[in-house]
Amino acid sequence: MPAMAADLILHGGPIFGAEGADALAVRCGKIAAVGPAAEVLPLRGPETAVVPLRGRMVLPGFFDAHVHFLRVGLERTFYIDLSGTRSLSQALEMLAEGARSRPGEWVVGRAWDESRWPERRYLERADLDRAVPKQPCYAMRVDGHLLVANTLALARCTRPEGELVDRDLGHLREEAAWELVRAARPDRETLLAALAAASRHAASLGITAVADIAGSDHLPLYQAALRRGALRTRTFLYLPIEHLPALRALGIERGFGSPLLSIQGVKVFADGSIGARTAALSSPYQDGSGTGQLLIDREALARRWGEAEEAGLQLAVHAIGDRAIEEVLAAAELARVSPHARHRIEHLELATPSQLDRVAALGLVASMQPNFLQWSGRGGMYEERLGPERDGRIDPHREVLARGIPLAFGSDGMPIGPLYGIGLALDAPHPVQRLSWAEAVRAYTEGAAYAAGAERELGALARGRRADLVVLSGNPARTPWGEFRVDLTILGGERIYNREGAA
Repeated sequence: MPAMAADLILHGGPIFGAEGADALAVRCGKIAAVGPAAEVLPLRGPETAVVPLRGRMVLPGFFDAHVHFLRVGLERTFYIDLSGTRSLSQALEMLAEGARSRPGEWVVGRAWDESRWPERRYLERADLDRAVPKQPCYAMRVDGHLLVANTLALARCTRPEGELVDRDLGHLREEAAWELVRAARPDRETLLAALAAASRHAASLGITAVADIAGSDHLPLYQAALRRGALRTRTFLYLPIEHLPALRALGIERGFGSPLLSIQGVKVFADGSIGARTAALSSPYQDGSGTGQLLIDREALARRWGEAEEAGLQLAVHAIGDRAIEEVLAAAELARVSPHARHRIEHLELATPSQLDRVAALGLVASMQPNFLQWSGRGGMYEERLGPERDGRIDPHREVLARGIPLAFGSDGMPIGPLYGIGLALDAPHPVQRLSWAEAVRAYTEGAAYAAGAERELGALARGRRADLVVLSGNPARTPWGEFRVDLTILGGERIYNREGAA
């Protein structure tokens, strides 16, 4: 028996990123060896758990680089999930049924997408008033940037009529929408149950780490979930920009926390979304509905950037439209950001080639979402909103990699699921969007770990890294990507998900 036997050995299948290796050993939560089975199997002892791979591939645990993790859990435990609705009337019937099952309570729906309905129009206040007349009700669009409220819910909105509030239609956008969401938050135990559900669901998808774009009051919830043992996902928090003064005053720098929960940086919005027509564009939307909204100007953003960098925190800037991206790049240049700080642009959807050149020169990380490609292509929502020319260059993952820009993949929860997002990147409608499966896997593992400053511990299968692993149901070299499922997920050497029927 070896002096230091392994706790776990997986053997008999390819190990991603390790040429010629077909076995991996784990000891004390870290990878102890990667190589040919003949070299790794001698580390087996009487207590070693052994997993025969039978040709299945082992990947690093997936790292979702941009997600709203609590929302993922609430969608499984509290919200009425409208993501699968195929008509406006079906969405309204689901909200009405939700009201009947929760008399006297808030009725909250999420993830409706009018681009999938024959009506091709947004929900409106009058619709919700008919479906849910006696309880406050709101329904958030899939992108989280447009909310429709019924009359009773709209009474809770204190903002005046204007750019973000349309009381006739019941439409609230950006900060106005998020304020109403906070007004309807469930109780603490419901939120903690949602976090536990999010962590279990992530494990079933092979996700072992997330960069969470967190809310203002999420940190105490995460700490409570961690104490209860309900958090089984490595969570890197990006807090709202409003927390920056407090973080600076306390001297909290990125990485503060534990291996399962740490503070990484702060998030600021430069614009909204294409679906809500609030992404800031240089040319109007195809239907003539304006050019979207800039939510911060370059001078204010440059000040924020300087403060974050001085505090030792990452700044993650949401920018989708080309006008917003231009403002962000100008702010980064004004602030003279350090390329070593790994500040991030979230989404980076409509960047021009010259803007991508500047992203590379500034050392910024591209945090992108391949699952957004579900709206690209002929007849898709992006073509409808933007026209064929802009749709043909949106989400340019190939151009990002060609410039050496660090690429991190996430989901934004629309929906969460690396296998789904990677599949879309492999079969994207336009050449600038397409990646190989290995490139896409790296973006969802190494790239995401690099974006969070965790590449020395996560994102690759190498000796000394944390043993966060995923076993797929086959080998991508021989099996079409769309047929894969996650068979096994391991966090720090411990199995946290085992698909029923899979060894």
